[in-house]
Amino acid sequence: MRKIVALMAACILAASLAACDGANKKINAPVESSEVSSSNYQDMVSQFKGAGFTNVSTKEIDDLILGWLTEDGQVEEVSIGGKTSFSTSDTFAADAPVVVSYHTFPKKDKGSAESTPTPDQPSTSPAPQSPEPSQEPSPSPSPTASNENITAQNNEEFRSLIESPQPDNATIEQFVSKYKGRTVEFDGNVANVASHNGYKTRFDFLIYAGDYSTDSAHGPNFQFANCAYYNLHLTGDNIPNSISAGQNLHIIAKIVDFNSTQQLLHLEPIDTSAR
Repeated sequence: MRKIVALMAACILAASLAACDGANKKINAPVESSEVSSSNYQDMVSQFKGAGFTNVSTKEIDDLILGWLTEDGQVEEVSIGGKTSFSTSDTFAADAPVVVSYHTFPKKDKGSAESTPTPDQPSTSPAPQSPEPSQEPSPSPSPTASNENITAQNNEEFRSLIESPQPDNATIEQFVSKYKGRTVEFDGNVANVASHNGYKTRFDFLIYAGDYSTDSAHGPNFQFANCAYYNLHLTGDNIPNSISAGQNLHIIAKIVDFNSTQQLLHLEPIDTSAR
């Protein structure tokens, strides 16, 4: 009888030790905390689960409006056991809570969808609009079609802006206010490339109009902010392996905003090609 009791006690002790050993298992973080912001949240979840973490969850940050500078699903930060700063040499318990926070668009309220027009609406809406198309083209030399790229050839305001040695803030603000969200197309150059907030894979590209020169520059200080290499959407036959200061580019980009304090006109690259 004593042998049976002793055997049962030994089994219970062994099971307890095994459970403690599993709970105390230490795992290295699979990535550096400084590199997570350029990743997609699904890839990040897979990496942590693949490394052996058993308590991985996600957190939405529904702050995206256009998705130009930050992509849908792009990771903002990862916390392991409440820590947002870590390296691959740091170890954590396998069951430490891992939270992957990522940017996404707000969920649209189904009730906010546009209602179907009543039979009376179609008959009245064309009436005030019919004379307007004939009146709009005459006062402005700017493109009449909203999907037409703004260039120095079809828009006098843009031509004057990029040819000016040093356009003032008021002129730039007026242009951005009028054409925000529209697409501009021009020949430019990379004046400077700087790391974005210390990240290794995301950069701020300072863009000037025209060809690269160390002696002079003209036009606004354009900037591609918080961009990885793939965000530049490089096309053409001679796509460079990297983009650095001095590179001449043909640029198609959307107007985002103007920061008058930093004197930066932010653009979202749509298509860039080396020239």
